[in-house]
Amino acid sequence: MNATSSRTMWMRALAAPVIMGAVFSAGITLAPPADANPRTVTVTTGAGPINVREGAGTNTRVIRTIPNKTRVTIVCHVRGQSFSGGPFGVTTNIWNKLDGGGYVTDAMLETGSNNPVVPACSSAAPATAGRATGQTRGTNTGVSGQCTWGAYHKWFVASGNRHYPALSGNAKDWAASARATGWTVVADAQPRSIVVFQPGVHYADRTYGHVAWADRVEHRADGVYVTITEMNYGGKVGQWNTRTVKDIPGMSFILLP
Repeated sequence: MNATSSRTMWMRALAAPVIMGAVFSAGITLAPPADANPRTVTVTTGAGPINVREGAGTNTRVIRTIPNKTRVTIVCHVRGQSFSGGPFGVTTNIWNKLDGGGYVTDAMLETGSNNPVVPACSSAAPATAGRATGQTRGTNTGVSGQCTWGAYHKWFVASGNRHYPALSGNAKDWAASARATGWTVVADAQPRSIVVFQPGVHYADRTYGHVAWADRVEHRADGVYVTITEMNYGGKVGQWNTRTVKDIPGMSFILLP
């Protein structure tokens, strides 16, 4: 089941089928357009609570959390940092403002649509910490089947098949290389990024380190966890692997704008 159909399946019984564009499948009724009224929707993270943030991005301060399956009221939306993850598996830059203040990603709300269901906010959300665009190249320069090739490939796809970051060195050197070539690198876990593991961290090679793609980030009672997609984990050259690891020292994140 694709992300769009799983997110809109509950609307099948409401009315006759409506087809608009290529985003929605036949037999699925679209949600009503945004209007002047607030909307009550359901938090759907698939697991833990959702973070309510000060601004429209994961680099802004968390001001509170709301448990999964809670009904919340959203009053307007802004366009901010792209977020990938959640149970629907969508990528969106829509951030909804709650009636009590703060912003939550649309990716983890059951709204019945992948488009905004409330009007645009009259004023912009607080500025997010920047995700700078650094130097790029047009080809994947990683060694085929290795973790570097896999991380480059995931970045390329997430960028809309536009570019690869111009990085150099072994996996463990990528964070320093990214900073030197103009990309934003942070120590706190962020989705939509390349995660760099220093040697020995979460079974990274003790000589070369390891890199992977960060699909989503989850805050649990005992810390922050990152679900990653990687190539050549455990010496399995050319094979993809997915696992969830705890964010610990020795990990850094190269952010894709």
